[in-house]
Amino acid sequence: MMDADIIPNMVTYTGILTAYNHVGLVEEGYHCFMSMQRHGLLPSQDHYAIVVDLLGRAGRLEEAHELIKSMPMQPHAGVWGALLLACSLHNNVELAEIAAKNCCELEPDSSGYHSLLANIYASAGRWDDAKRLRRAIEEKGLVKIPGSSWMECSESQQ
Repeated sequence: MMDADIIPNMVTYTGILTAYNHVGLVEEGYHCFMSMQRHGLLPSQDHYAIVVDLLGRAGRLEEAHELIKSMPMQPHAGVWGALLLACSLHNNVELAEIAAKNCCELEPDSSGYHSLLANIYASAGRWDDAKRLRRAIEEKGLVKIPGSSWMECSESQQ
């Protein structure tokens, strides 16, 4: 792309980082992320979320956490959620608690983060913690809203 004198923009970087993430090219993705500033672009929270996910899937949880802590802006729940999911994949309860705490502070009405942490506790054999958290979800009245989608076909909704 650079050889063709095409200057990447924020959307270009989102696509490239997502592609690196999906194929698991960690070093290439991280290098791409770091090159954004050389092109005068400040990574957005979404770019950080992709790289946290990239590092997390590769098991580089501490590095992902350090990246979050180094962000020049307040991370949104998606950034912390990427770390929480990676902690689930790699059974890291300690970092999962940190990520879940931040997710829940940013989106207190979301049951998903609580549920994922409860599942992480259960996977680690911490049944009392899992039960306590599930009870708290119930007491707060948090419910998981099922996903749905709509499409319009011949003037009717399906």
